[in-house]
Amino acid sequence: MKEWTKQYGKVYGIYEGLIKVLVVSDLDMLQELFIKKFDYFHGRKNLVLQGDVDNDDRVHVFEARGLRWKRLRALSNPTFSSSALKKIHGTVEDSALELVRLLSPQADRGAFNIHVYYQELTMDIICRIALGQRTTNFFNNPLVNFVSNLFMRSMRWPPFLFGHLIPPARPFIKWTFLKIARLFGLSGSKIYEIATDAVHLRLKQREEDSKRGIEPGEPADFIDLFIDAVSDEKIEDGSDFSKSELHITKRLTTPEIIAQCFVFLLAGFDTTANSLAYASYLLAKHPEKQKRLIQEVDEYCKGETIEYETLGKLKYMDCVAKEALRLYPLAAFASSRTCMKDTTLGDIEIEKETTVVADVWTIHRDKTIWGADAEEFVPERWENPSNRHIMSWFPFGAGPRTCIGMRLAYMEEKLALAHILKRFEIVAGPETEKELQLLGSTTVSPESVTIHLKRRE
Repeated sequence: MKEWTKQYGKVYGIYEGLIKVLVVSDLDMLQELFIKKFDYFHGRKNLVLQGDVDNDDRVHVFEARGLRWKRLRALSNPTFSSSALKKIHGTVEDSALELVRLLSPQADRGAFNIHVYYQELTMDIICRIALGQRTTNFFNNPLVNFVSNLFMRSMRWPPFLFGHLIPPARPFIKWTFLKIARLFGLSGSKIYEIATDAVHLRLKQREEDSKRGIEPGEPADFIDLFIDAVSDEKIEDGSDFSKSELHITKRLTTPEIIAQCFVFLLAGFDTTANSLAYASYLLAKHPEKQKRLIQEVDEYCKGETIEYETLGKLKYMDCVAKEALRLYPLAAFASSRTCMKDTTLGDIEIEKETTVVADVWTIHRDKTIWGADAEEFVPERWENPSNRHIMSWFPFGAGPRTCIGMRLAYMEEKLALAHILKRFEIVAGPETEKELQLLGSTTVSPESVTIHLKRRE
């Protein structure tokens, strides 16, 4: 897209099969798209295999739109509140400490691909907080390969390509694909089965406890939080999405709980692993930035463990994380919307069902926004941010549909990096990639991040 934007400008149209797509890097138009005209663009870009987002009882918060999205978002928000994150902080840190233990044999030995370790970390965390896994399970979890394969499939994969070319055929494509997936145990079907089993097991445990008069304790993970979730959200006459009052179910149904666990497994795996990999690569290539970050970690993280409140004091680490996400936005695919009713963006008329895509990569490296050093890794630019446009940086999306798991992702990244840098330096060597080779389409992953670990004295 970046080359097309250079050639055609900040707004241009393309076709994905029969679907009209408007590609936009004009910041004012994007503010309209994500914020000011959210009522017109509350649906994400339609996926080939997502099915009926309005009626399927297994739709999750990422796919849902309209009133259904509003309800699912309201019920899911408490799961990612500060109080909820504090409850799972110990679990996340336990996985981070296991990561450090497994990295230790690599120190002072030679170059290795650290990205695979981060994939194991993020899968371990998400399985423990969303699928009921009780202990760490690094390098023994088949879901790592299942989910990696799912993300690596290109949009040129035949079912996706055929669905783009002939949108009316999508229901048949999905039905056929799911039948084949169940028959051969393919990735998406297998992951959904695991989520289903985990939720049903927890519900059965609760039912048995209830019969014995045992009250539920503090929520231990996402499954508990979703089961307990209650929304007081009221959708009244004159709502943004509807002109009539609707009855809103205040609890998640069992299929919805399963769907939320499923999507948070997918969303929480590749994105955070990639973010850690990109940050590690950039720190290895810029040892002076890493030295400053180590000084901050040493100042605030003196004990064996790191308190939840301490993470908020790691201001330079915030800068490092934000700058890495600027240079390598994780899921630009999510920064797209479907027009739900005819409207305009700027002075351009937009027809219903048109897809609008934000060209995040171009915006994040635009020298007119970031200055002459836009292509450089400069965490300090975040210490005293100028009055940049609200849409100049949005790796987690923007507006009401901003990534719900953003704070969890930051917590994971900070804990992992802090525990690594307490013990090691991340060092570039002759084997380290001069430029990262990027793969994938749903998320953009590095093919590998080859570094050395040097044990700190």
